[in-house]
Amino acid sequence: MRWKLPWPRLATPKLAASGAGDDEEPDGWQRHVEALHQAGIPEPGTAVQDHRPATMADEQTLYEVAPSFVELLPWVEFLPQSKAMLLEDGQSVAAFYELVPLGTEGREPGWLAQARDALENALQDSFDELDETPWVLQLYAQDEPSFDQYMQTLRDYVQPRARDTAFSEFYLRFFGHHLRAVAKPGGLFEDTVVTRLPWRGQTRRVRMVVYRRVTGQGQNSRRGQTPEQMLNIVCDRLCGGLANAGIQARRMVAADVHDWLLRWFNPRPTLLGPGAEDRERFYTLARYPDSAEEGEDGEIELASGRDFSQRLFFGQPRSDVAHGTWHFDGMPHRVLITDRLRMPPGTGHLTGETRKGDAINTLFDQMPEDTTLCLTLVATPQDVLEADLNHLAKKAVGETLASEQTLKDVHEARSLIGSAHKLYRGTLAFYLRGRDEAELDRRGLDLANVMLNAGLQPVREDDEVAPLNSYLRWLPCCYNPGQDRRKWYTQLMFAQHAANLSPVWGRAQGTGHPGITMFNRGGGPITFDPLNRLDRQMNAHLFLFGPTGSGKSATLNNLLNQVTAIYRPRLFIVEAGNSFGLFSDFARRLGLTVNRVKLAPGSGVTLAPFA
Repeated sequence: MRWKLPWPRLATPKLAASGAGDDEEPDGWQRHVEALHQAGIPEPGTAVQDHRPATMADEQTLYEVAPSFVELLPWVEFLPQSKAMLLEDGQSVAAFYELVPLGTEGREPGWLAQARDALENALQDSFDELDETPWVLQLYAQDEPSFDQYMQTLRDYVQPRARDTAFSEFYLRFFGHHLRAVAKPGGLFEDTVVTRLPWRGQTRRVRMVVYRRVTGQGQNSRRGQTPEQMLNIVCDRLCGGLANAGIQARRMVAADVHDWLLRWFNPRPTLLGPGAEDRERFYTLARYPDSAEEGEDGEIELASGRDFSQRLFFGQPRSDVAHGTWHFDGMPHRVLITDRLRMPPGTGHLTGETRKGDAINTLFDQMPEDTTLCLTLVATPQDVLEADLNHLAKKAVGETLASEQTLKDVHEARSLIGSAHKLYRGTLAFYLRGRDEAELDRRGLDLANVMLNAGLQPVREDDEVAPLNSYLRWLPCCYNPGQDRRKWYTQLMFAQHAANLSPVWGRAQGTGHPGITMFNRGGGPITFDPLNRLDRQMNAHLFLFGPTGSGKSATLNNLLNQVTAIYRPRLFIVEAGNSFGLFSDFARRLGLTVNRVKLAPGSGVTLAPFA
């Protein structure tokens, strides 16, 4: 019987076999390292330089959160019932509008002054002047090379008898291709006759944002109204005043706001490819989902990721503190603030068409591409401003020139306030972007030169204290007057000057009925329709004249193409030449019936063309 000892037995050394060496046989790890070494792979762990064990502080760094650009944006959710944007405090709401600019071409100074006075009254009389949480109005203007909205309007305007026909569908395709071709970056051609500037196809979009922060003491209304009701009341008054001035306003829905801001923060998306068509396809796929696409009734929404601001970003924004720029899709962005007005602005100062020497253009046309104008107004109570002026007059003592000039300006401002010219606080800012830092610096210099020539004193880049904060401050709904207690970021501005600087002045865009489409001097479409009863009072006649080679036949062929695609009418063309021969062949090839009758000696018997 074999007994088991309770303690471990000492290992006895093995006797070396006769003729064998003293080296031990390698274990599994050594064989693994040797195999890696033979394959050219170093031993695992040799690349690690620091063998210090991790601490609790090192583990805590795994859960630190970097500053988020999205968290600084106030847009939380768009309320479809009230067509308002809910802000980050959960109570404040904002309304977004798109405005149709008022045409200034060929207008008399008296007409412009009357329209300016109506716009000034709309700005002065629409807002309740509150000491706490005042109303804020923001106006944005930018030139967009996209014609998607116009093409959708044109497609919807095609008459039922012409819809889905070969001619109309071909016209829509090739006209869309034509619009994309004329929207060439840098300009399609140089206009050396009228504007003296590069011309390209683009649409000038003007948007308006109205909001008010209702947190704190200002959240309780005297009439027990909700923030949405107060917003709608103010917006109705404002839209009525704008309509009196001849300015049309359309309330924007969630898809409109999302499309605007999506293109702002994603200027060059490369998820689907680097080309222009890939970008447009990205914007189409990333559009704001319809209510039917969000989910079926009864389903619970996602707990996170549904924030309106989060839906706008498909890449990580990056800040460059040294240059004071934000980078979206690798493109640097910057904002240029107006320090002060060096002279009183005229009517349509920025976007109205005026004569400058031998050229007729607008100041906004001279600014670099991709420039966005932002005018922010705060409806400040006049009694508060009057108290500030009185305090300033008491401080303006002495016999110095500065004191005398300050006292004179205070008395003049008081007299203007008493003559129904209100004094508000506001700021004029311009957003810029470029492909790289060099292009952005060049565009910033060009913009500063245009501003100085227009009587606007810009803030120098070296004097801008916090350019990254300034970029955020003037985004839609971002400015909070309650946080700006020292009034460092706004300046006093008369409502009349604000009306002159506002981007609601522009070029005529027609009646909105795209029966016939032309282009204005700014590259935007002009639409009208003589066959629409809303665009005419009686039957009209066209007399087209011009010198030889000026394009009379080409213009008539263009008009006939558009009318045929929209209405599919029965046309009778009588000409003493062959200017419309190619058009008839084109129409026959696309399925239209064409009857050509030639009246000439020896042509034989001809029937009546109306038979």
